[in-house]
Amino acid sequence: MTWFANILALPRRLQAALAGVLLLLLILLVFPFKLSTAPRWRLRVVDDSGAAVQSIKVTEHWQHYLVESEGHEEVLTTNGEGVVDFPERTVRASFVSRLLGKLRRFGSMGAPLRPGPYASIVVWGRRDYETVVAVYLPEAPLPTEVLVHQQR
Repeated sequence: MTWFANILALPRRLQAALAGVLLLLLILLVFPFKLSTAPRWRLRVVDDSGAAVQSIKVTEHWQHYLVESEGHEEVLTTNGEGVVDFPERTVRASFVSRLLGKLRRFGSMGAPLRPGPYASIVVWGRRDYETVVAVYLPEAPLPTEVLVHQQR
């Protein structure tokens, strides 16, 4: 007897329960759950003296390498207190797409070895200040202040 014939030999109630469990499992495998790529990132830009640097550009870059093939970016300008506030970055992906992403990363030689989320900010855009980069590491506290040095 084949496995299919064995299932058909089961009582109807058990067949229905088995079909329900299989349907639930299928839904869980393909449902696009929300993944966090980067948390809300509010940061203050200060100069060597600790004063707020206003009207300087800050670019946030983010990408979830397992499920996205291209990155994203948003440019904001600091306010009067030297603050920018980037929202939380998320992406929706199913377990199947995450598994396929892992397999693609594993199978592609020379690909970056970033296994999941990545985010960074770049402070730039004023000639009197150096460009500065800060990187989000999921296992470390998020930087909330960035020091930019004046050009000499």
